[in-house]
Amino acid sequence: MKLSILIPTYNHDVSRLVHDLQEQLPEDAEIIVGDDSPPHNIGRAARRNALAREAKGEWLLFIDADAEVRSKTFISDYLAAVHPSFGRDGGGSLVVCGGTGNLPECPRPAARLRYDYEVANEKRFSLSHRRKHPYAQFTTFNFLIQRNLFLSIGFDESLKEYGHEDTLFGLELKRRGIAIHHIDNKLTHLGLEDADEYLTKVETALRTLASMDIEQRKNVRVSAFALRLKRLHLLGLMQFLFRTGKPMLRANLLGRHPSQLLFTFYKLGFYADNS
Repeated sequence: MKLSILIPTYNHDVSRLVHDLQEQLPEDAEIIVGDDSPPHNIGRAARRNALAREAKGEWLLFIDADAEVRSKTFISDYLAAVHPSFGRDGGGSLVVCGGTGNLPECPRPAARLRYDYEVANEKRFSLSHRRKHPYAQFTTFNFLIQRNLFLSIGFDESLKEYGHEDTLFGLELKRRGIAIHHIDNKLTHLGLEDADEYLTKVETALRTLASMDIEQRKNVRVSAFALRLKRLHLLGLMQFLFRTGKPMLRANLLGRHPSQLLFTFYKLGFYADNS
């Protein structure tokens, strides 16, 4: 089986990542880096689809540029999950997710909001939780898929802004009845943005979510909760509370000690105000 490792990047230095992958790369494998830099920004989904079409391998391993390899058997563990001859649990799977790991400590004070969010959600990243909710926990950060299957689906290029390519892809796999096999093969997520940049990305993702159809939105926690509020005629109250408290909320989230509870409220309020 031939493997193609695909690394979409946006003005990001991936030399360390590529070096670490090359150290355990099979002979017939390839690494393709796709830089979606201005003025040729075609969008996240389109860039990933283009990389898949360019690939020569029958299996595609998508890795985000801000990842760090943490295992010397990272590639072989993936191959074992998809190739029955390796004799490992999961052999024969068409889609495999390795998972996401966090840094042991916050890299700098300005990244506290993002870091605390990732740490607070570590339970959702655990293998047991991912296996209980295989489609909801699908992520494009680190996953392996059969090339022909990926090309038959592809990432939705109608999503021009940041966010939720993985949501729609996971839902399509579920609709087709294609199992996602989750394994413990994590990469460490290094790309922790400063709070102002991260909050902008979250807002963009929430606008993207609001543009999706209602059946898709039912599968995302923040929009599913907002739909319940709407049925209870409480969405207007949420919008009012958010608009009133937005300056205070942003001051906390951009400060030195951001509250994850207020962050959850901010996301729900921002979504409600833009849906």
